[in-house]
Amino acid sequence: MLEPSWVFALNAEELKENSLKLVELNDKPVLLIRKEGQIYALSNKCKHMGCPLSAGTLEDHTLRCSCHGWRYDIKTGDYLGSRDIVLKVYENKTEEGKIFIYI
Repeated sequence: MLEPSWVFALNAEELKENSLKLVELNDKPVLLIRKEGQIYALSNKCKHMGCPLSAGTLEDHTLRCSCHGWRYDIKTGDYLGSRDIVLKVYENKTEEGKIFIYI
């Protein structure tokens, strides 16, 4: 098993405002979102049935799964239907125009 570390995800200019971008990091699908200049990194698998959230839609700071409409807060990963269900949220940083995710 790999030790947690900062992993290069993509160049910052590739992630446009209000967009979703799927990257594969250490065999983990990570969804990157830029909203109001802030970058968010979340698990790409919906907690309901594992559908890819990269096919979903962004409504303000809420990500809606395309399969069954489950909605998540992109800031916290919280499912908006229950406080007990939470998506994995990854720490991220941008350095010299490159986005890194702590995996």
